[in-house]
Amino acid sequence: MMKSNRGSIRRLLVISMLAALPVTASAQSTSAARQLDKSEIRQITSELQSVSNELDALLAMNEGNTVGTAAEVTVVKGDCLSALAKKHLGSASRWPELVKLNQDRYPSLLKNPDLIHIGWKLRMTAPTAAKPGSTTQSSAAGVSNNGGTAASTLPVTGFTSSNSTPATSQPAASSANNSANRYGSPLTSRAAPDGVPIIKSTSTVLHIGDSHTCGTYGKSIDALMRQSGATVNTVGVSGSSPSWWFNGTVGKSGFYAKDEQGKVDQPADWRTPRATPKLTDLIKQKKPDVLVVSLGANLIGANSTTIQNQVKSICEVARQNGTQLVWIGPPDGRNKSDSEQTRLYQNLKEAVSQYGGTFVDSRAFTDYPATGGDGVHYGGTEGTKIAQQWAQSAYDVIQGK
Repeated sequence: MMKSNRGSIRRLLVISMLAALPVTASAQSTSAARQLDKSEIRQITSELQSVSNELDALLAMNEGNTVGTAAEVTVVKGDCLSALAKKHLGSASRWPELVKLNQDRYPSLLKNPDLIHIGWKLRMTAPTAAKPGSTTQSSAAGVSNNGGTAASTLPVTGFTSSNSTPATSQPAASSANNSANRYGSPLTSRAAPDGVPIIKSTSTVLHIGDSHTCGTYGKSIDALMRQSGATVNTVGVSGSSPSWWFNGTVGKSGFYAKDEQGKVDQPADWRTPRATPKLTDLIKQKKPDVLVVSLGANLIGANSTTIQNQVKSICEVARQNGTQLVWIGPPDGRNKSDSEQTRLYQNLKEAVSQYGGTFVDSRAFTDYPATGGDGVHYGGTEGTKIAQQWAQSAYDVIQGK
């Protein structure tokens, strides 16, 4: 079916439907004609719109040269879901399908599909590459079921992070794909195309984190980043949340730092009080072009607003300094409920995604041992092995492997 036939088909469709209407005039006198009431007019209009939508979908299936075939697209200024649906699925009314396809990456779409951000990477087709047009039609574009303006029709007016390429959601590293976990699909997303490393030999990296950074995981990923040839500084403060890195909060349960020369600062007694360095001072001193953040575990009891505000405070500092952001989420913990960890992750991911940062879902790499340990940290033979694998898998995601 050719695109040039679209207008003719529409005209024939309207004529056919009008011809099927009940006769409204008497053969003897036009004054006896019955006028259509408002309910009949609304019904006819609704039927015409419904058939028109179906026609759009059918034409889209046969017009491969006019409907976009991209599996994913990067959101740019002026985009909205209905426009993307029209371009890539053939009908603006199919925007709810885009919400369904991308809600795992961007949970905020479920609550506010009007709000999409520059740099988001949106799937246009299902991961199984289902052909556009195979799903059920939704309500007409621009009109919701309750008669109001439909969601997804507002254009994007957000911002693009000045320090990185637009956010690109990619599958997690192979180890994540092979690791069955109870949380479902990983929320990992990269701010660079697959195969393109974020940390290069010319990079200057600042890595900050909590108690996991003071332990095997932090030391392992620090070593991996240095192997790339990058200049690396790592600082870990046990018990820290993002706010600590602005308030200079004193930690009393562990501290670890390793500077660009490889000099280590770690008190012999882990209970030695140490103030958390302020992030703004670290960035001013070290001038990183990549900021790796391994924080979030200590926010698990906070409400959604607190989590997002704390995360955004770090994201904003990275943006203001032109620093590319990588946020590595906390690992799986036996002493933390699945629902709590899922809620925490959704909030972490949502905040980081708004700033075009890379986000690593560590739960796919870190199934906490059923016995032993404190249920949170990774120690002993088995825990050490998991922490090392976690560091390697997270680094592989960062590097696009």
